[in-house]
Amino acid sequence: MPTVLFEAENRKVEVPAGTTLRKAAKKAGVSVYGGVNKIANCRGFGLCGTDRVAVAPADCANSMTFFEKLQLGDKAKERLACQVKIQGDVVINTAPAIEYGKVMTENFKFIALALPFGVLTLGAVIYMVFEMVGKPLF
Repeated sequence: MPTVLFEAENRKVEVPAGTTLRKAAKKAGVSVYGGVNKIANCRGFGLCGTDRVAVAPADCANSMTFFEKLQLGDKAKERLACQVKIQGDVVINTAPAIEYGKVMTENFKFIALALPFGVLTLGAVIYMVFEMVGKPLF
């Protein structure tokens, strides 16, 4: 059975060949998500691109899937943990997921601040349009 070593967390786990890296991380008690991505992710369907990891050696994992190419590009050095199927002994670095989690946390903070102002502005514009047309909104 292949061995997966999570470098930063210093945890090692053995999994059957063909197991996804996301499941191996869960078994080892390691999070492949950073920041708000622990909550806001696609639960392993390859749609969100939040579980970015570095896999070494690359030949001990499957080739890049369609979803990985869509999220990361053809020549990416990172992989999505939910799409990587382990075929041999690998060393995993979860730092890319942590860094991406920090970026996403900042984005969520901005959205949380900007959303109320956007809603209020849209409401004011709709109110003014109805007033200009001559049919009061209220």
